[in-house]
Amino acid sequence: MITRYLQEQDLPQAREIWEEAFDDKPAFVDWYFRRRFRPGEGVGIFSGSLLLCDLHLAPYRIKLRGRTFPTAYLVGLATREEYRRQGLAKELLTFALRSLREKGVFFTFLMPFAIPFYTRLGWGVCGQHRIYRLAPGAGIPGEESPGSPGKPGRAEKESPSEPTVAGKEDAPDPALLDRIYRNWSSHLDGWLLRGEEDWEGLLFDHFLDGGEVWLLKEAGSGPTAYALFYPGAKENLLRELAYLTPVAGRRLLQNLVARNSKPLVWSAPDAAMPFPLPEPEVKPVFLGRITDLKAALEFHNYPPGPPGAWRLRVEDPLLPENNGVFLLTRESDGKMQVTPARGAAADLTCTIGDLARLLSGTTGPEEAIKKRLLTGDEQLVSAFLQLFPKGGLYINDYF
Repeated sequence: MITRYLQEQDLPQAREIWEEAFDDKPAFVDWYFRRRFRPGEGVGIFSGSLLLCDLHLAPYRIKLRGRTFPTAYLVGLATREEYRRQGLAKELLTFALRSLREKGVFFTFLMPFAIPFYTRLGWGVCGQHRIYRLAPGAGIPGEESPGSPGKPGRAEKESPSEPTVAGKEDAPDPALLDRIYRNWSSHLDGWLLRGEEDWEGLLFDHFLDGGEVWLLKEAGSGPTAYALFYPGAKENLLRELAYLTPVAGRRLLQNLVARNSKPLVWSAPDAAMPFPLPEPEVKPVFLGRITDLKAALEFHNYPPGPPGAWRLRVEDPLLPENNGVFLLTRESDGKMQVTPARGAAADLTCTIGDLARLLSGTTGPEEAIKKRLLTGDEQLVSAFLQLFPKGGLYINDYF
């Protein structure tokens, strides 16, 4: 068997495996392999010329704690049915992670088919959604805080005389949606950046599954909010709500709740909302993986604080390069220097998956201490965890 990047002539076999493993509509598969899946982004395991198992490493960019970096979305891991349960998926994931590391991609993510399968291989929860369930006709008080989907402030007064119209758009302008998305997501601690091709795929898939796009239009300023909405048989799903101001977001949300006789389920970012909502369910949706420990920790932005040093033992079940004890030295400018400390005694110990949770901000210091994601001297644990305040990485793309 040989493991390598896919070539153009391998794509028909990759599509064959995809159709065997996933229940996607033919129109989507046609689009995906014509427009999205490029040979140089796929990896596979072959027996002779037969492709047994493959994976798409879709390129994206993430902005986290003020810094932007390249990443890869691992999509469509699948094995031919007769070759399953032979360890091929684990072997291919290891190859993919090492290949990404060599290309300078130190962090990657995926939407898991089974969370335990990946967490035992070194992935950690890096993206959570808050699931809000709103009853038909539920009122949403209009006490918004300015600008942010998650940072409360002074109440923003609405003008009841401002004319606004919420309407369904059959052919929305992706550039308009992206402008609203960028403005809205910039107030989050972390988010996935979308390019023109990403919007093309998102909208194609959304409409193919019966989704609708709603816009809030205000006199004199044009569209100020959008909603990616799915009408359902028993309940409606609000996949994404983005807005230029909290007032616009509340108005569009209120409109969607009021015009439907079914409950509305909103899959929202894991961040405080600027208007009152019912208590949500917090659901893990995406898992993250560090491919290069040194590069990931040295790239990260850390809060202001005094210099410090820790000897951290990291356990990585797939990549020996990330295994062992590392000396982490925080400089006076807040930057981190990471050097191997082979043979040294460790002050702290954690898994590579739990480190991904801290790095993404999904888990903050208090929860990390409670769940014992980091073990060692209590004072050293507490001091080290202050480098990773609670935040949140918003990812809401399916491929």
